[in-house]
Amino acid sequence: MISGTFPVRFMARRVVLLVAALVVTLALVGISVAVTAPAASASEFCHGATVTGTQTCWGVARNLSGDQGWGVSRGICIGAGAIWGGCTTPGELKVMNLGYTVWAQPWISGNGGGSTTVYGSTF
Repeated sequence: MISGTFPVRFMARRVVLLVAALVVTLALVGISVAVTAPAASASEFCHGATVTGTQTCWGVARNLSGDQGWGVSRGICIGAGAIWGGCTTPGELKVMNLGYTVWAQPWISGNGGGSTTVYGSTF
């Protein structure tokens, strides 16, 4: 009597343990993929756009660890989301290096006065 049911019970337990191990493994892989954000990469935003006064040009949200920009004929200010990167004078490159990666929307705005062509990029 024992010899007939023992192999079936043993195999059933083994299958249940294998399925449980597979479920746990898949859950851990899913968590690690969700938590790991892609690295920031260099890309342009508002490249060649014209801003007037303190008008702001917004780039598309992305992973970034900083941004930089300059205005041709007027000073500009830069930032990403709610992070202020500072302002600069006409023709001077302004760089904001965060030292960590965030998901944010980069922006570049005029620093008052007339209009200027702006160039921004993230890294």
